[in-house]
Amino acid sequence: MPPIGRYPAGTRRRANMTTSDERVATEMGRALMALYRAGMQVNVWPDPLSGRAGARIVAGPSARRRRSAGPRSASGAGDSPLSALYAAVERMNERAGAIVVHLD
Repeated sequence: MPPIGRYPAGTRRRANMTTSDERVATEMGRALMALYRAGMQVNVWPDPLSGRAGARIVAGPSARRRRSAGPRSASGAGDSPLSALYAAVERMNERAGAIVVHLD
């Protein structure tokens, strides 16, 4: 019989998630929180017919409006929801004319 009450945080792991699955989920959460804090709305969906995923980023009602007409939305597709989200962010940066330097 399991103990009554809450489990300590260190032992509450899903048995079916691998370490790489946890890393992907953590990175997805970080990316979504960064977009949410910037006032963006994010839609992510799976495409079961092709085995891919899609993402759409739209400026939310709390996003700051600029005088210059920037990109209103961007879509991306990828093999996983995380890669689809990254593709949408990259496309939005390209449309906005942002210069992004990749640090390795």
